[in-house]
Amino acid sequence: MNEPDSRRLPALRAILAFSVLPLGAHFTHHFVQIDQHPGDLVSGGVVRVAILVAWPLLTLAALYAYRLYRDGRLPTAHGLLLGYAVLGLTTPGHFLDGTPDIAPFWMATVFTDALAGLLVVTFVAWSARGRHTAAPA
Repeated sequence: MNEPDSRRLPALRAILAFSVLPLGAHFTHHFVQIDQHPGDLVSGGVVRVAILVAWPLLTLAALYAYRLYRDGRLPTAHGLLLGYAVLGLTTPGHFLDGTPDIAPFWMATVFTDALAGLLVVTFVAWSARGRHTAAPA
């Protein structure tokens, strides 16, 4: 087990707070208003099932990763956090089939989701690098 840098724990908490709520809002909107997303009309049922499974499961994984990180189980926490980052990092994929016909607020969540994913990946890199560059005790 590794000791987490106590300075990093508040950063992880802030990043997860920034990501969990907007991602939840975005995926709820996507589930309810699937008809506003090009390309998802045909596969709407599949997308809805994926949302019902992936978002809660990956969010729980992220919250569990926080606990693991706090307890010093950094490699496992890092892996779970990277899995969670996929939620935000793939959200801009909406633009592969055209521009969604959604209100500006919901459009903004596409970008905040991507930012959240990048922040999680950046945190993991920062944390992992800190583990390998720390001076011996």
